[in-house]
Amino acid sequence: MDIGKIREAIPVTKNMIYMNTGWSGPSPERVTSRIKELLTIEMEQGPATLDAISRNREIHAELTRNVARLLNAPEGAILPTQCTTHGLVIVVNGMDWKPGDEIVTCSLEHPSVMLPSLMLQETHGVKVRIADIDPKDDKETILAKIADCITPNTRLAFFSHVQFSCGLKLPAKEVAQLVHEKGAYLLLDGAQGAGHLALDMVDMDCDFYAIPGQKWLLGPDGTGALYIREQLIPEISPRYPTHGAVESWDMSDLSVVFNTDSSRKYRLSTTSTALEAGMAEAIAFNLEIGPMEVETRSRELAAILEDTLREIPSLSVTSPDDPELASALVTVAATTKEPREIVEILWDRGIAARQVPTPQAIRLCTAVFNTEDEIRQVGAILGEIVGG
Repeated sequence: MDIGKIREAIPVTKNMIYMNTGWSGPSPERVTSRIKELLTIEMEQGPATLDAISRNREIHAELTRNVARLLNAPEGAILPTQCTTHGLVIVVNGMDWKPGDEIVTCSLEHPSVMLPSLMLQETHGVKVRIADIDPKDDKETILAKIADCITPNTRLAFFSHVQFSCGLKLPAKEVAQLVHEKGAYLLLDGAQGAGHLALDMVDMDCDFYAIPGQKWLLGPDGTGALYIREQLIPEISPRYPTHGAVESWDMSDLSVVFNTDSSRKYRLSTTSTALEAGMAEAIAFNLEIGPMEVETRSRELAAILEDTLREIPSLSVTSPDDPELASALVTVAATTKEPREIVEILWDRGIAARQVPTPQAIRLCTAVFNTEDEIRQVGAILGEIVGG
């Protein structure tokens, strides 16, 4: 892996220490160049010509292929979306819920998981069971807490693959086995997984997995994708039916033949071809480096950062200690200053970071383009800030 070449491709690395990829990742120049190229063509040649329509279809197919490669999934199971949450709500709102049905999630969750679940509780009488998981729990404890929440009424287990607030990496394969043994489905929010972890839907055996383009994949905002197990597509209804939701219709007698078996039925009528091209290019960049190489490099840097931070007396690492459950999202709390104040100082010093809730902490993300020297600089600056 040529880190110098990777950094050369990502302009932000020349200007700052960027450790906020878990919020939004900095795009390689080739990604933004491709977006600009498509927008320029649309501006100069028109967005709705025959050539444009053909090009749009080709780029949509390219993005679908790239996502399928990234996730090791069949192309028929992939739907390009506009963000992670878009994919999540397609599944959650598309299920046929009845009063008394149950969803299992956990106490660390992002609003993109909690809010759709709580909305179903409000509108459909669905009960939300919450596993009280601590970032320092071991795998057996996590699995036991989830198992304790599953009942005969559980229809969906709904978790983040990697928790935004502490970097806990769910033992997804074991959770899938547990959930399936109870006759329920598993939906994973992959916002912090795609582009960070090497993903394999076949091996993981989850039923639904939603991803964004703009975080660890280093793509543009307004992009994402949903993996949906192909045999489950007929069970998930489109709640915003457009042209893709039908095979044919006749307005003279209001007859319609609905598309029930293809993920195309969830597709919105109007999407940005330029943004889809940008996401396709970003995934290609990740695949060229190698997803496993990206994961290994990112986690190695995170381990160095964790060891560095543990040497500062006034800091405590709040992300998982177990390497099997740890990720490249490192969270740390200070005894001398509030997270918001520390993050503001870091930004003033040219370091991109953010604060997170539950527990309150500073979050630093170690991406493939970061360096060991940057890790040492961040550790030294944090020591100065907190008096360590």
